[in-house]
Amino acid sequence: MSTEVEPLRDEYMTAASDPAIPPPSVLFPLTYDVRGLRLAIVLGNQAIGGLCPFAKSTLCHHCDIGLGEGVRFNTEMNLRRVDWFMNYYAKVLPELRHLVIYNSGSTLNPAELSPQVIESVLSHVRAFPNLKVVSMDSRESFVTSARVLQIASQLGSGRELRVILGVESADDRIRDGILEKRMSKQAIELAARAIASIREQLVRGHGPAVAPGLSINIVIGGPGTTAATAIDDAVATSLYGVELANNHGLRLDLNLHPYYPSRRGASRFPAHPRASVTLICEAILAILARIKNSAVLFVGLQDEGHDQQQGQRRAEIAFLSEAIRHFNKTGRIDRIRSGL
Repeated sequence: MSTEVEPLRDEYMTAASDPAIPPPSVLFPLTYDVRGLRLAIVLGNQAIGGLCPFAKSTLCHHCDIGLGEGVRFNTEMNLRRVDWFMNYYAKVLPELRHLVIYNSGSTLNPAELSPQVIESVLSHVRAFPNLKVVSMDSRESFVTSARVLQIASQLGSGRELRVILGVESADDRIRDGILEKRMSKQAIELAARAIASIREQLVRGHGPAVAPGLSINIVIGGPGTTAATAIDDAVATSLYGVELANNHGLRLDLNLHPYYPSRRGASRFPAHPRASVTLICEAILAILARIKNSAVLFVGLQDEGHDQQQGQRRAEIAFLSEAIRHFNKTGRIDRIRSGL
């Protein structure tokens, strides 16, 4: 599904022989959240095989994203990809408000994304006049106070860092049992504490606007839930994120992702259905009713080409994309309600 604005160019610059140029599947469309223009960029994974180490260990059974792009990246390749992104999106970068950085794994793990590549991105970031938030995806074990401080302090005045954690479900049985994420709540707590530990230091040097925050990814309707329990699970996970952020004085974003069967997911959970349009809409309304104004909720619908039911996906796009785009941009739920 997609909530994109118009493409920047009619011609997509690609070369199959050069993996540094992102394939169309990881070229996220421009979209909006309540802050304004939002862009997600996907860098290459530099770990062995180009795989997230957790995916390589056959964990995280619900998605294929950690399998990377089929090639191991190095620093030089990623630097070229960064330059490509900056060229491709050059016309809109002055208006950008929120930049999200992925790498099919953990952007805070130096073995998966080298410091030189992050420094290259940050050097560009400091020139974006309207940028307010930079979000970086990572596993909790790589979220250290030193790493967060190093990155947050380089963003420039008035920019906030958000560390994204793929919690998916606050239910230990689902997260660590069925999905085998090996992501204990104790480890998540330590990551939140690491982010909070450098808050005062950053505020003293740069002011409260740069205080780092937390983003929690939530899967709606994933394995381990049923049509009767999926919304309760999404709400409980949202409230867990709110409590975690409040306990540590962190600003919070919640990213809601509907479940779709990927290749691995369909193999592991062949009878588990995709999240229905009705379930997605009802989950948004239920979460907002409980979290009030405690967090920013964003509904992410990008599949990076991994959805194994593209026909159903296209039908959902036709039905949902405008309502989700409107909600993400304005925070208003009128078009979500009309979809029920």
